[in-house]
Amino acid sequence: MAARGRLAWAALGFGLAAAFACWNPLAAPFGLVVGLASGIVSVRALRAGAHRPVAAAGLALALVAVGVSAVVLARTAGLGREPGGAPIVTGPSPGEGAQKLDAAAERTRAARERARKELGGIEAPPGDQREGARRP
Repeated sequence: MAARGRLAWAALGFGLAAAFACWNPLAAPFGLVVGLASGIVSVRALRAGAHRPVAAAGLALALVAVGVSAVVLARTAGLGREPGGAPIVTGPSPGEGAQKLDAAAERTRAARERARKELGGIEAPPGDQREGARRP
């Protein structure tokens, strides 16, 4: 008899844990799993017949927690949102991107030419078979 009563209280405890975890997107998976486990434990406690109001409260909390966890996970994944609207961060247009790249290329042109000349004067090691490598 005492084991059945403990089962009802365990179901209520798990239901409370699931309810506390179900609203947070990071903890919602925990709320979903614990809510499902609490539902199973609650049904077992109800079938055993001990502390029916406690087991019923655990089952009610479990059902609410599983539902809310599922909604939170779905909303976090983007279900039910419209893709339209203004973006939060706008990227540069293709013309602006090309202008910035051209300006950066112009600023670094002298350094790149100097590096190209320095590398052009270096001969490749004797065993180097790469394409474009100079042979001694």
